[in-house]
Amino acid sequence: MNSMTGYGKSVAESDGRKITVEMKSVNHRFLDVTVKLPKVLSFAEDAVRRVIIDNFKRGHFDVYVTYENTKNDGVELSVNEEVAKEYLKIKDVLCDKYGVQDDFTVTALMRTADVIETKTVEEDEDALKFLIVSATSGASEQMKKMRAFEGEKLRNDILKKVSVIESTVGEIRSIAPETVVAYREKLKERITEALNGVQIDEARLLNEVAFYSDKVSIDEEITRLNSHCGHLRKMLDADLPMGKNMDFLVQEFNREANTIGSKCNDIRITERVLVLKNEIEKIREQVQNVE
Repeated sequence: MNSMTGYGKSVAESDGRKITVEMKSVNHRFLDVTVKLPKVLSFAEDAVRRVIIDNFKRGHFDVYVTYENTKNDGVELSVNEEVAKEYLKIKDVLCDKYGVQDDFTVTALMRTADVIETKTVEEDEDALKFLIVSATSGASEQMKKMRAFEGEKLRNDILKKVSVIESTVGEIRSIAPETVVAYREKLKERITEALNGVQIDEARLLNEVAFYSDKVSIDEEITRLNSHCGHLRKMLDADLPMGKNMDFLVQEFNREANTIGSKCNDIRITERVLVLKNEIEKIREQVQNVE
């Protein structure tokens, strides 16, 4: 079981190029990916997304890609020798003709217009894409490990809460028969009082009391809650993403707990229903972060 919270970072380098990929993920109903990378690497955005899609099923991902080129900055400098020679000729003419001192330096020559030419060097997109995919894959592997680690902590915590639910349901099961008997006796008394001495067939009276007493029976709800606990345990041990299924199952937990609460007026059961609902709510919050 994996959490949807995670972090990963990886670096890929080759021939003076360095790609760093950093990614963070949080819970989300679906798979949502935001990629931020330099404009010069925009051609690789789909490749980054594909790595995420191939490795994860749910979560919001923020992916940051940075690029360093220690070999050059995408610009190549060269000397226009013809222009440089012309400037030097003019310098010599001026010195001879006007008798001025020659203080013309190499630095001055480099600053002279058109002597140094700049040329934009096109990036090797295939080589860069290879590095980007490599770094993204490395960051994804780190992310997987962290999400698995966080998922294991979630799993253990949810299992503890499932055990509390099972124990509480067991207590309710032991109390439930007493509440049905008490309700049956109270109902019988009220019917007898309402009849006010009018004779009625005893067997029919008992049948009516039994019929309405069954309506407050919580045997089915208890059985379903125990079944849900078993189902949730299986989900927690599954290798496939189960977050959405767990969310639906927790809704069923709540439905059964609410039904028990509405059927029973016994204060002992009411107290235990509150315990159930509290644990179910904690599980619901944690399940939101399960992939």
